[in-house]
Amino acid sequence: MSRLKQFKYRVIILCLPALAGFMLFFIYPAVRSVYFSLIDNTNTKNFVFLDNYVSVLGNRYFRLALWNTTLFSVIGVTLILIISIALSFALLKATGRHGFIKRFFILPMLLPSAGIIAAWQLFFDNLYYFELMKSGGFFAVLPIYLLYIWKNTGINIIIITAAASKLPHEIFEAASLEGAKGFTIFRKITLPCITPALFFAGVLSFINSLKIFKESFLFFATAYPPDSAYILQYYMNNHFNKLNYQILSSATVIFTLIISVIIIIFYALENKFSKDTF
Repeated sequence: MSRLKQFKYRVIILCLPALAGFMLFFIYPAVRSVYFSLIDNTNTKNFVFLDNYVSVLGNRYFRLALWNTTLFSVIGVTLILIISIALSFALLKATGRHGFIKRFFILPMLLPSAGIIAAWQLFFDNLYYFELMKSGGFFAVLPIYLLYIWKNTGINIIIITAAASKLPHEIFEAASLEGAKGFTIFRKITLPCITPALFFAGVLSFINSLKIFKESFLFFATAYPPDSAYILQYYMNNHFNKLNYQILSSATVIFTLIISVIIIIFYALENKFSKDTF
C-alpha cells in the first residue's frame, strides 16, 4: 500500500469519531424534529403533514416572538456594528498600544451571566424605571438591548481593529496625494478593505443576538416576560415544558429555515462586496 493511501485511510479513521458525533448529536435530532413536526402526537403518531406548521404560523404568540426576535437582531446588530466601528477607529487613533484596552473590552464576555444579571437588576431596580417597565414597549426590553451591546461589543472591536491595523499605509498616502480626506477615505477605502471582517463580525453578532435568552430569562425571572421581550426561545422553552413536541418541532424547523436563509444572504453579500478587496 502506498504512503498516499495510508495517509488517506488514517485521515478517514481519525475523522470517524467526529463524523459519528455529528450524526448522533446533529443529524439524528434534526431528522427526529422533522418527523415530530409531521405527526399529531407521540402516542398515535398519525401523519398530519403541514397541519402543525399551519397551527404554529397562525399562533399570535409565535408571530409575536418571531417579530421580537427579528427586531432585536436587526436593531441590536446594527447598533453593535456602528458602536464597534466607532470605538475601533477611535482606539487606533488614540494609541498604538491598545492591547490592554482590548482586553478590557473582551472582559464582559468572560464574566458569568448570573453575576452580570445581578448587577443589571441592581442598576435598573429603581422606582422610576420600574414604572417605565410596567408601561411595556421598548422600555421593558431596553435593559436586554444594553446588556447585549455591552457584552458583545468587545469581540467586534478586536476583529475590526485587527483588520484595520493590517491595512497598508501606502493606499492611504496615495489617496491623500489625490486629494481625498477624512470621511471620503474612510468610506471609499477603509470600509471596503475591511468588509470581510465586518461581515464576520455581523454574523457573529447575529448569532449572539439569538443567544440572549439566558440573560433575558434571568433578568425577568419568569417564563412569560413583557410582550416586547417575548422572543422565540421563550416560545420554544414554554412548549418544551408543556411537552408539546409537535409545536416545538414545527417552530424549530421554521426557525432553522429562516436562519439558514439569513446566513446564505449574509455570505452572498460578503462575497459580492469583498471580491474586489484584498
